[in-house]
Order: sequence, then structure tokens, then C-alpha cells
Amino acid sequence: MHGQTRILLVDRAVAVVATAARAARLAVRLVTRTRLSPGDVYAAVATAKFLAAHELIERAADAVEATGDPEVEVVHLSTPLWFGLITLHDESDEETQR
Repeated sequence: MHGQTRILLVDRAVAVVATAARAARLAVRLVTRTRLSPGDVYAAVATAKFLAAHELIERAADAVEATGDPEVEVVHLSTPLWFGLITLHDESDEETQR
């Protein structure tokens, strides 16, 4: 069991590194093969973060609506780590502000 967990962690780490390498390769390709400046690439990445957040909000709303249960509440909603781990909604934050 312990060895299996270790292999699983190594496998996940390799997958994360491979994903980061693909993203870096895409960024280098955009900068070198197009006329985009580094500022343009940064603006595209920043825009992608907000578009991902908007898409996540829409998916959460659709999932809540699909249940058909009026009692369902979204307690926590945040973007993935690779988009900056932005917390969009957190029930505990609202309770502390009241």
C-alpha cells in the first residue's frame, strides 16, 4: 500500500510537470511565431483566468439548477490552482463578514 501511494504521487508529479511543460511550450511558441509581445501574452493569460472563473460560475449554476432541489446551496467555489486558485464564493467568508 505504501509503495503504491508513493508511485501514485510520483505519477501525479510527472503529470503536473508534463502539463507545465506543454503550457510553457505553447507560450514560447506564441511569443516566437506570432507578433505577440510578452505583454500581449500576459494579457491573454490574465483574461483566461477571468474567463475560467466565469465558466466555473456558469457550470455551478447549471449544476444547482439541474438538481431541481431549492435547498441546494453553493458553499465554496474557486478556480483551479493552474488559474491562480481564486476563491469566487466561500460561505465561511460571508458568515465572518456579517
